Parts: sequence; C-alpha cells; structure tokens
Amino acid sequence: MLGQLRSDEGSASVTTAGIIAAVTALAIAVAAVVSGVANTHRARVAADLAAVAAATALYQGVDACSAANDTAQANGGSVDTCEVDESDVQVSVRVGRAVQAARAGPV
Repeated sequence: MLGQLRSDEGSASVTTAGIIAAVTALAIAVAAVVSGVANTHRARVAADLAAVAAATALYQGVDACSAANDTAQANGGSVDTCEVDESDVQVSVRVGRAVQAARAGPV
C-alpha cells in the first residue's frame, strides 16, 4: 500500500487538468474584455450616428430625439439621454453595459 502512494503514476493527468483549467479561465477572461471593448466601440458608433440623425431631424423640423432613438436601435443600442440645446443635440447611447455620448449640430 505504501508503495502505491509514492508512485508518480497519474500525476501528469492531474497537471494536465490544471493547465487546461487555467487556460480555459484565461480564455473566458479575455473574451469578457474583448466583449466590453466591442460594446464600447458599438456604443460610440451608435451615439455618433444617433446624434447626426437627431441634428438632421431637428434641422428638418422633425422630432430629434425620436430620430436619435430610431437610429440607435437600428445600430443595436438604446438612447439613455437626448437633450436639445438650441440647434445642438446631445445623445448618450447604451450598448450592453457601455454608454457613450455624442453631440451634433450645425457648424
């Protein structure tokens, strides 16, 4: 019985299982970071497009925030805030947990 406890037989399997678990945990962490960065970029694009659409709608005499909301939804986001300040429009858009703001108006 004591001879069996001193044997190295099977230790490679335990080491391999540990390495596989560590690599899997690292892959999940990297995927989470990449997902957050991708959502930030999507939110930035959606906010920029929503702000431009809102400014264009405001110029045309249409409801600016409605245009911003439609554009944000078409780009996978949702409008958190929409503020019209004279001829400028400021919009913040949420995609996942990422929130980005953009402002547009006449030059």
